[in-house]
Amino acid sequence: MYDLIIRDATIVHSGGRLVADVAVEDGRIVFVGSNPAGPARQDLSGIGRFLIPGCIDGDVRIDAPGADPAALWAAETRAAVTRGVTTFLHRAARPTSPADLDAAAAAAAAGSVISHGQWAVAGTGADADLAERVAQGGAVGLSLRVSDDAADLDRLRALHAETRGLLGVLAEDPAVVAAARARWAGNPAPLHDDVHPARAALEAAREILSLVRASPRPVHVHQLSTAGELNLYDPFHDDVPLTAGVTPQHLFLSTDTTDQAGGLLKTDPPVRPELDRRALWAAIKRSRVEVFSSGHVPLSRAHKAGGYWAAPGGLPGAETLLPLLLGAVKNGRLGLERLVEMCCEAPARIFGLQGKGRIQVGADADMLLFTEGVTRRLQEGELRSSAGWSPYVGREVGVPPLLVMVGGRVVAQDGRLTGEPPLAAPVRYLR
Repeated sequence: MYDLIIRDATIVHSGGRLVADVAVEDGRIVFVGSNPAGPARQDLSGIGRFLIPGCIDGDVRIDAPGADPAALWAAETRAAVTRGVTTFLHRAARPTSPADLDAAAAAAAAGSVISHGQWAVAGTGADADLAERVAQGGAVGLSLRVSDDAADLDRLRALHAETRGLLGVLAEDPAVVAAARARWAGNPAPLHDDVHPARAALEAAREILSLVRASPRPVHVHQLSTAGELNLYDPFHDDVPLTAGVTPQHLFLSTDTTDQAGGLLKTDPPVRPELDRRALWAAIKRSRVEVFSSGHVPLSRAHKAGGYWAAPGGLPGAETLLPLLLGAVKNGRLGLERLVEMCCEAPARIFGLQGKGRIQVGADADMLLFTEGVTRRLQEGELRSSAGWSPYVGREVGVPPLLVMVGGRVVAQDGRLTGEPPLAAPVRYLR
């Protein structure tokens, strides 16, 4: 007997759509087709509804000042799963050691109700040990932020040459950032886009491009934010092992349309001008950006108080990732097939997540059942993240999925948890 059958749902993948039945047993998909043999403990109708894999959010930071890590994982994953995210990949704000990775994994295991993994963040004397941990399947890859320290560029070159596996990068040219910081140091409320200008991202992108053109080592840019980066990478897109992600803050916010006063919307990379926002949407339509991620950091308004220079960087966004994108689908800016490719299939492939991102026999039964084209205005009162606010309140968003499954269990319906969901297992990496 199957655990679950969903009948006559429209399965969406990057190549098209298929009406079929899907059967689940022991947390895995065991049948996709017409009329599975045998009954199920739970039998659901998918007629007139879409079925897609659970969303993979490959760039989140489950960290906030004063918060208990396990409790934060519990709160943030419960908020995200009701809106369709079934996998988190955590990227710490600071360089990590193997002991830090173990502590983060323990916190996730104690609190997360969705699948979880993490990036090993380079930048200490433990980089070689971190690379070994990645090779053993203990992290999705090595990540490095290049920003304030001129030595970070040398570290980036060394990591690219001396380690193996996926290398994640969030990079700015340190000299450009230092000059901009000095220029604006006396201003109590500058634009973050002025302190971390687009030119800093572009100069770092030149370095990244030179590395991937010289070697087949795969590199993933966590968050693209500027038209300059896109224009630089575009001619080489199909020829080098370089992939990139984009976040809602760079797709739905801009310095031309959003109040940037204080530190509330401070994030890295910064919210950019309207020209950059439009360029990112154009790149998505042309398949020049591979992955949607939220860049989620659960910082409250209180955390962000104190003015620009005191405010930590980061915006909440995991629970609004899929709703915002479904709103874009409704308004014709994004196709549903492309959404599935960038939220599910491409992250699973790029990050090497075994069993994730597809509705096929043998895959993990992380799935969403929903109705396309139904939207509403986002209300602050419906948010569940411990951050307690969102820069997207008032925007048109898709309604929560009718049903969310993690490992074959129905854990949420219509935006609400179905009970106390079980803790989820860590992701398995393909090596």
